[in-house]
Amino acid sequence: MIKRRPAQALILIAALMLPLSSQANQAKAQQLPLWELGLGVGAFSMPHYMGSDERYTYPFAFPYPVYRGKRWWLDRSGLRGRLFNLQQLSLDLSASGGLPVKNSNQARQGMPSLYLTAEVGPRLNWIFYHQHGHDLRFMLPWRAAFDIKGRYLGSVSEPSLQYIYQVPHHNGWLRLKLETGVLYASQTYNTTYYGVAPQYATATRPVYQANGGLHSGLLHASLRYPLNHDWQLFFSGRLRDLGMGVVSDSPLVRNKMYTTASAGVIWMFARSDEAASGEE
Repeated sequence: MIKRRPAQALILIAALMLPLSSQANQAKAQQLPLWELGLGVGAFSMPHYMGSDERYTYPFAFPYPVYRGKRWWLDRSGLRGRLFNLQQLSLDLSASGGLPVKNSNQARQGMPSLYLTAEVGPRLNWIFYHQHGHDLRFMLPWRAAFDIKGRYLGSVSEPSLQYIYQVPHHNGWLRLKLETGVLYASQTYNTTYYGVAPQYATATRPVYQANGGLHSGLLHASLRYPLNHDWQLFFSGRLRDLGMGVVSDSPLVRNKMYTTASAGVIWMFARSDEAASGEE
């Protein structure tokens, strides 16, 4: 049942998009502002770490700046710049992270805590199809991981394919994103999260030596739905399958299907009178 629910959700979202497809030819008639400022609030739920069977559920708030220049763009995807003056090819800064995991986590009891982590590095973006509100993109990020104490935790790379559908709707822009990809992690990264040294082994947690390689497969869907010119709802869901990866046999992987979800509202309270030169 777990595997069916994401598919059912994507089919439902696609069905909701069908009545809007007739608006795609209006996209060029509505120009986006050069910059916008907004504030988002919502809630998220996610496991303690990829493979954990215990979860965090928290409210959150975040600033939402947007800039759409000729060579540079800034939005929730990060800051990116056009390469070689090609609109289809850009390079940006990819960022991610992980929340701290205390040894009160049942799988990691008696093991050292994991601190707040940050992952950062370059990402190559190639838009190989762009027509009437439909985009197909290939994304190739590489990120180095560090914890809050400055310790290097290894690196990850996550090549993916994205489909983006964006059309004008309710004086705003409706944006649907579907993504699939795979995550590769270095041995150092996998050892940090999934290795079990001899001094931490127990009767139910045997010694485990992690290897580098394929970590997991990814399915991701997100939707921004404008209520009016200033307000929009957002929804996001992510599914990872660790069963296909090199760490699937780790005793610290308690759930091979990793799921996250978030939802909330964004208020765009300021924007420029000047229009952007291209689409978002």
